[in-house]
Amino acid sequence: MLRIAVEIFVMWLCYALYMIIIVYKRGPIGGIFFYPKVMQERTIELGLITRRELMRRKTFAYALIIAWMLIIPGIMIICINGTRSFFDCSLQFYVLFLGAEFYDWLFIDTIWVALSDWWLIPGTEDLNDTWHNVNVKKWKFVKLIPFSIPIAAFAGGIYWFIGLSL
Repeated sequence: MLRIAVEIFVMWLCYALYMIIIVYKRGPIGGIFFYPKVMQERTIELGLITRRELMRRKTFAYALIIAWMLIIPGIMIICINGTRSFFDCSLQFYVLFLGAEFYDWLFIDTIWVALSDWWLIPGTEDLNDTWHNVNVKKWKFVKLIPFSIPIAAFAGGIYWFIGLSL
C-alpha cells in the first residue's frame, strides 16, 4: 500500500510538472486548449493566440500527457514493482491513473482553475460560466471511475506484453 501511495505521489509531481510546462511562458493562454471551444474562439478573435499555435500547443500537450501517462506508470509497474500478469498490470495502472486523475480533478480543475482567478483571461469574462465554476467539474472524477477500466486494460496489456519479453 505504501509503495502505491508513493507512486501516486510521484504521478502527482509529474502532473504538476506537466502543467508547469504547458503554462510556463504563456500563462492561461498556454493551456487554452483545455477551455471550452467558445473560449478558444474568443481568444483567437482577441488576437491572444492564433489557430495554428493553439493546434500546435494542443498536439504537443496531448502527446506529452499520453507519453507521461504510459511511460511513468510502465516504469513503476514493470521495473520497480516487477509485475508480470495482465490483471496485475491493468489493476496497478488503473489505481495509478485514477490517482493522477484525482489530482487533476481536485487540485488542478477545482482548486486552481475553478476557485482561483489565475486562469481568467481578460476579454472573456462573459464566458466564465462555461468553465470557471466548480459545478462544471464536479462529476468529472466520478465519471472517470468506470470509463478508465478499458484504458487500464489497454495499458495493462501493453505492460504485460513488455513484461513477457523481459
